[in-house]
Amino acid sequence: MKILRSLKTTELIFKGLSSSKRLLILDALDKTSLSLSEISEFLHFNLKTTASHCQRLEAAGLISKKKKGRMVKHSLTYLGRGMLTIARRTRDLVERK
Repeated sequence: MKILRSLKTTELIFKGLSSSKRLLILDALDKTSLSLSEISEFLHFNLKTTASHCQRLEAAGLISKKKKGRMVKHSLTYLGRGMLTIARRTRDLVERK
């Protein structure tokens, strides 16, 4: 039972990474925390699309939300930072072909 739960968690993480838009969001959050509107403006995404992708990333444990006054800022979690590093290394390997 514990292995199945662990595999489902792993699946959720990889589903979170399975979109180029979500990878771009993780990349944008690498150095700073941003609100949904800031992410949307920076990446030129629709706000609704950005919110949907951020929900998936948060469900996968790759980003977290913190309320600062009236604004909600999104930032990478430790897991999100590690998975972003893996994604970047994978991209580098693919580009070397």
